[in-house]
Amino acid sequence: MKTGFVFKCLSCVALIVSCQSFAQQHKLLPHDGKAGDNFAFSVAIDGTTALVGSHKADAKNKEDSGAAYVYGLSAAGWQQQAKLVATPAYAHDTLGGNVALKNDMAMLGVIKRDDKGEDAGAVFAFEREANAWSQKQILTANDGKAGDAFGQSIALTERFLVIGAPHSDAPYKDSGSAYVYIRDKKAWRFHSKLTAKDGAEDDLFGISVAIDGNTILVGADLHDEIAKEAGAVYAYVFDGKKWQHQAKLMAKDGAQTDIFGVRVSLVGDTALISARRDDIAGVGVDAGSAYIFERAQGRWAQVQKLVAPDGKADDRFARGVALNKDTAVISAMHHDAKGNNAGALYVFKKRQGLWRYSSKIVAHDGAPEDRFGWNIALTDHAAIVAVPYRDERGAQSGAAYVVELPD
Repeated sequence: MKTGFVFKCLSCVALIVSCQSFAQQHKLLPHDGKAGDNFAFSVAIDGTTALVGSHKADAKNKEDSGAAYVYGLSAAGWQQQAKLVATPAYAHDTLGGNVALKNDMAMLGVIKRDDKGEDAGAVFAFEREANAWSQKQILTANDGKAGDAFGQSIALTERFLVIGAPHSDAPYKDSGSAYVYIRDKKAWRFHSKLTAKDGAEDDLFGISVAIDGNTILVGADLHDEIAKEAGAVYAYVFDGKKWQHQAKLMAKDGAQTDIFGVRVSLVGDTALISARRDDIAGVGVDAGSAYIFERAQGRWAQVQKLVAPDGKADDRFARGVALNKDTAVISAMHHDAKGNNAGALYVFKKRQGLWRYSSKIVAHDGAPEDRFGWNIALTDHAAIVAVPYRDERGAQSGAAYVVELPD
């Protein structure tokens, strides 16, 4: 166990409960949800549009073929606007296991898709035109093979699309890869394939991806340089023609099975990186942590380590991470404030150059085993929180919460 560069809440731990907030919450549910759908296994939000994946939904009478739901914010609140399903749809594809959203574009990962071999994976591209969503493209790796899990992670901007395939054998078994597409004439065209120069078997490079502007981060959470499965994150920059490797990021206090890089978020020159199985001294095994890295003059450096001020063993703090200019949201899916493994969301604010704990948010109707914070996404003033194991309309039917963040 270790402490590293741990940031503590400035108030004493005894006062943490006073920081807890239910905030303003809007629960999203599908019109046709049912037991076992795992609605909100993945989530994305952009402005007044939210995208929620339901990878075990039985679309077109195909078991676990998967679906995704679009919600829009109006004067009446968040309302379901569309249900996206694949054409063609096949049983057990699990469409919507991973999702990304930007403006009028939605990307849905389908890691069990078999177009390039069993479980090779694919990503379905949908677009909104005149308030109607339609399927535009089916993306698969040009060199895809069985078991690659192409679509395990997705990151999207107006210009670039990044898709992780962590079980790609590139070149070693499950060393992993990431594929970059560029927007060209209203369609996505393959641009380049990223792999780690020092990649090794079972690194799972591509387990997570993030993009902002001309920078990409790719997580390899089982990389072994510091210790077995300590993890690493690779940074790439676009020079106008090619994506060039810029840096390899690792925790200064990385240790065995930390899985640093299992989730990544990026805004400008700041990266927020999950190590949800970090063992924190005085707290316990798998309490979890998140790291802030900053880039200056092309060089990345670790500047802070964030932990839950009331963390406990097995909380898995940093199951999900999301970042904007001055706000970081970090989920702890096994936090017990509302019952065993009910989950919680922690908000950190950047003030005077430091990231400081601000508040903790739990579901107003949270229940044991919900795992509030299974995944999260962030827009300017709100976060969307995935709760796929909530028993809202039957066991593990799932729910998502849009949470208004305090200033």
